[in-house]
Amino acid sequence: MNFQPDIEMISIPISEVYLNSYQVLDSYSENGVNKLIAYNPSRHALDYFDLDEAIALKSINLSLDGPNGVGRIESIYWHNSDSIFLYERGKVHLLKEGGEKSTSYDLYGLFNGKNLGEPVCNFYFKLNYLAKEKLIFFSLIHHGANLEERSNLPLVASVNIATLEVKALPISHTNHYKKVGGNVGFITYLGFHSFMKNQMIYNYQYESSLFSIDPKNQAGTSSISHEDKYTPELIDLENIDQHAIDNPHFLTPIPDNYRNLIYRGTWDSPDLSLNESGFTEKKISISVFDSELSLLSKFDLPNYTYQINNWFVNKNGLYLNYAHPRNEKVSEDFLIFHVFQFDQEIEEK
Repeated sequence: MNFQPDIEMISIPISEVYLNSYQVLDSYSENGVNKLIAYNPSRHALDYFDLDEAIALKSINLSLDGPNGVGRIESIYWHNSDSIFLYERGKVHLLKEGGEKSTSYDLYGLFNGKNLGEPVCNFYFKLNYLAKEKLIFFSLIHHGANLEERSNLPLVASVNIATLEVKALPISHTNHYKKVGGNVGFITYLGFHSFMKNQMIYNYQYESSLFSIDPKNQAGTSSISHEDKYTPELIDLENIDQHAIDNPHFLTPIPDNYRNLIYRGTWDSPDLSLNESGFTEKKISISVFDSELSLLSKFDLPNYTYQINNWFVNKNGLYLNYAHPRNEKVSEDFLIFHVFQFDQEIEEK
């Protein structure tokens, strides 16, 4: 297999209504057409794009108040045109494509008294819906718990939107986290993007290993062939920003069910060849894994090129947002992706 992919550029002309980079987005296919839905926080709107034709389709303003009111959106999942799941803090809304809200779920009410922490979705842990099982999944934030207590608390829970049952999954922090007493600074996020077949593929952003679990029978596994890299312990609590700059963040794994591959970015230490040494100077690489979570290949990306986390997969390949904050070629007139196309047999979905 060729792990040096072909790269195709997709450049979508946009007006001032749209953005050239979105943190909250979801890729989907409708009637055989690859599309993108993205949240525009500056206008509190949902923006739609046709990725195959490279055109902006429409922008739908959301209501803040009234029967269709929703707050600031932190994650999104497009199920179909009548069922678009939106997460705002403490709530999940179900909207139709025109902005009409069909229902809302009060997460604080559902989780009240269960001692599971705050249910969260964000650009690390994506909102995702298992239609057959009617399950939505959340990362759990344990406010008030000390580092030692957090080591053993559950980090993921599901909500059945038919029965409203809340169920914790047997996912907690790793031995590395416990070994350093939880002192990994900012790099504590759990990463989840989507499923590979029936397996939830996830990671801890302080550790290079990948993990999987079947939410139905809760049987899990971890990768066996790997880099075995970890974020070291943060000794000086006043140096938390520099700790995050100097050490790797292992970004959210993205399953590619068309090619039976998994992609995971590493936001590594700064490139010493650059004149500065900050968050924008951190090197970025992509690791490629097979469906058994074994590492197949890793390659570096050019500096000052791609925005982290704004990545997704469809049948065409792995899309990376060409919008690094210091990319001098970024234009406000285009939403640009580089599509990494790996030489692997594509399965029809």
